[in-house]
Amino acid sequence: MTDIHPGIATANPDAFHDNEREDYLSGEGHMSSAQAAELLFLAQQAEEPDAYMDDLTRVEAEHRIKLLKRKLHG
Repeated sequence: MTDIHPGIATANPDAFHDNEREDYLSGEGHMSSAQAAELLFLAQQAEEPDAYMDDLTRVEAEHRIKLLKRKLHG
């Protein structure tokens, strides 16, 4: 039991762990809205519509952004 809330036992203290923060730090979370907008813009400019997908992770989106920038800007 804790002193903060007497009478409430926490069966799993990790249940309150912020998994979204872990996903963000590992790059495995969904791409940010800024990444999505940039990726969509670059995909349109490079005429590569298949480069954009809604379900990319942050790492995958960053990789595609770099590839499209390289294609467009040499």
